[in-house]
Amino acid sequence: MKTQLVYAEILDFITPTMREDPLVQIVSDTGVFIVTTVENSKQYPLDFYPVSTEAMEAYNLKQ
Repeated sequence: MKTQLVYAEILDFITPTMREDPLVQIVSDTGVFIVTTVENSKQYPLDFYPVSTEAMEAYNLKQ
């Protein structure tokens, strides 16, 4: 079973906690985004949205 990934734009800065979290992927495109699991996202005070299948492929995200 695949895990649903979610993303949020990072508007301030990437914290050491984000960098060291094994369930976090940082993506930089038109902005900087944190990608993680739904459950893991609860520890970050950001607004998360589901990652689309197209984005999964385009950014080579791992579930």
